[in-house]
Amino acid sequence: MVVNAAQLASYSQAKQALLSTDYFEDNILAHFVASMISGLVTTVASLPVDITKTRIQNMKIIDGKPEFNGAIDVFTKAVRQEGIFSLWKGFTPYYARIGPHTVFTFIFLEQLRALYWRYQSK
Repeated sequence: MVVNAAQLASYSQAKQALLSTDYFEDNILAHFVASMISGLVTTVASLPVDITKTRIQNMKIIDGKPEFNGAIDVFTKAVRQEGIFSLWKGFTPYYARIGPHTVFTFIFLEQLRALYWRYQSK
């Protein structure tokens, strides 16, 4: 849910910002750059949630009690024990995974949209 929200919102904003400059036209280059920006924003927004989810899935039972009491407990313990940047461990591989996914998703979307409007007007 965080991934979808971050991708959709940031792509639209990035594309609009790029098209408002004199450097970009509404073409595949603008879509690519806006998608890469969207992938970056998505990584920043969703990686802490993914880190928290993974730690909950991998938690151990210590003396009959779970290691964590929920997502907020995981989040606060990680920040206290490892620092705020621990929430973005693995940033580069995560971006290497989500970046191309975002690029392909939005380039396909834009190309399909262009095809639709091209044939709709005939």
